[in-house]
Amino acid sequence: MKNEDDELPAPAGDASDLIARSWQRCRDAGLDAAQALPVPATPPKTLADRLEANARLVAYAQPMLEGLYQHLARSSSMVLLADNAGMILRAVGDADFIARAARCHLQPGAVWSEAEMGTNAIGTALVERCTVAVVGREHFLDRNRFLTCISAPILAPGGGVLGVLDISGDARVAQVHGAALVEINAGIIENRLLETLPDAAVVLRLHATAEGLGSHLDGLLALADDGRCLAGNRRLPRLFGRPAGWSPAGAGFAELFATPWPALLEHACRRGEEPLAVRLRHGGELLARIGLRAGVRSFAVAAPPAAPARCPLDELGSEDPRMAEAIRRAKRIAECDIPLLIQGETGSGKEWFAQAFHKSGARRAAPFVAVNCAAIPATLIEAELFGHVEGAFTGARRSGARGKIREADGGTLFLDEIGDMPLALQAVLLRVLETRRVAPLGGHGEEPVDFALVCASHQPLRALVDHGQFRADLFFRLSGMTVSLPPLRERQDFDRVVRRILAEEAPGREPRVAPAALDLLRRHDWPGNLRQLRNVLRLAVALLGDERLLTPDFLPAELLDAGCRGHGESGLRAVQIRLVQETVERHGGNISAAARELGITRTTLYRKLAEGRGERGAAPDGGGAGGG
Repeated sequence: MKNEDDELPAPAGDASDLIARSWQRCRDAGLDAAQALPVPATPPKTLADRLEANARLVAYAQPMLEGLYQHLARSSSMVLLADNAGMILRAVGDADFIARAARCHLQPGAVWSEAEMGTNAIGTALVERCTVAVVGREHFLDRNRFLTCISAPILAPGGGVLGVLDISGDARVAQVHGAALVEINAGIIENRLLETLPDAAVVLRLHATAEGLGSHLDGLLALADDGRCLAGNRRLPRLFGRPAGWSPAGAGFAELFATPWPALLEHACRRGEEPLAVRLRHGGELLARIGLRAGVRSFAVAAPPAAPARCPLDELGSEDPRMAEAIRRAKRIAECDIPLLIQGETGSGKEWFAQAFHKSGARRAAPFVAVNCAAIPATLIEAELFGHVEGAFTGARRSGARGKIREADGGTLFLDEIGDMPLALQAVLLRVLETRRVAPLGGHGEEPVDFALVCASHQPLRALVDHGQFRADLFFRLSGMTVSLPPLRERQDFDRVVRRILAEEAPGREPRVAPAALDLLRRHDWPGNLRQLRNVLRLAVALLGDERLLTPDFLPAELLDAGCRGHGESGLRAVQIRLVQETVERHGGNISAAARELGITRTTLYRKLAEGRGERGAAPDGGGAGGG
């Protein structure tokens, strides 16, 4: 009897053992090389969940995808990022090839594991944990044989595989340096993930020679503030004479180095990133460049204040589902150096949110520096951001200026309304974000800077990119995590927001809002959102004086006019009168008690009761029934 496996084709040419092993796994899984039906794409909700779960990976990989594509543009190819299950998360490439690739579901949301797609570079790289090239007929499924794919796994700082970086193209077009390109860029992504580990107080860049130090060939070692090793990159084992795959995680500094830990920290504090020769425990010497993370406790750096008992982002806690989701997403990256992009209408609380995000992270004790890109003239914004030396331009300060970016060193830089930043300046900002170095206008040298980045815009940046008004590469660099704040008119926790702002504007006084006034506030459109509401309530508190109940009388005329239009001409007055009558009835006719509860004078209360009886004129000159 003929075995069904005998009917399957074999890889073309002299296939490597790696490809042969993969084909055997496909046969064992019962895959049919001739199956023609495409695998359905993953629903968008599932893709969104996976993007969120891999937010750090996507944030640091996106610039690499863009950079790689620049090398490959117009070569009938695309660059992809997949997660550790083989799901494609991001893709950039030539439009014509993307359209062809979509026919076999080589697109975001599709899973390219071996189990789903047979032998392919992404799936096979995940299994073999090494760089894999699958060319043309080496693909197990017939429908994928128009492709040449080259993938490199992206290793997690603590071990295991986080995802895969892939170049895929037309099998007729040779990718001469494809393997080297994906390996180098996967290594850069791994290094950025390791350098930004939340618990890393110190990151050592290690190399055997001064000439090699600072290149992509560095060994990286992340350490906690007590010298405990957290993780190392894939180049570290060779420097220590260990086998590939060795991890230093869990080892103490003294287990690896003969140089004392305090001496290394003292050198970092006194000489910055000037290289230091460190002695290895088992002989030999390496050169080290020492990076101390700002805001992270170490022996040599004063500890920041203890974290607040309650996360400041939680203080924004909201019963509005959209606001609650924004808070939840931001909290996930508060301790990581991942850029946050806040989208929302003007006045919707973007800076308020950004400050809470800053206070919730490791840099809470360092500066929070805000720049409104829309409020600074285009001719001055570059000097405002980067600073300048004396005489750099007409009108420059005599002593020069540090600039907002250097002022934010160690802390958080908040770029509000970044959608209004001129295109030419966007390119300069992108370079600063990539190099973490800044040069003041008129200066010759660059200074290293270390800051967390939060940006905000009332304009949808994605749409600005599509219209050529915002750089795509900068957009991807900024949008590590994006949150959207709802406009005030749509918030389901409006009453809570009003009470909160009143408490902030009148601390200790505890003013209350009459139902009629709250109804007026709820029905207003609030084009200025939270900023406008705060101004209205600030004015009302000032007008309240010694009274404690905020009634419609204390609200601006435009709100009253809108309320009258909404209720009808006499509706607003009727609501006020009904409130007074119900309060008096609840107190059994005791005018003094009712006035105290309402926070108004007895005279005002008598006037409202008289209006309710259809009377005109002043209040009576004596006390009413039950008056005290």
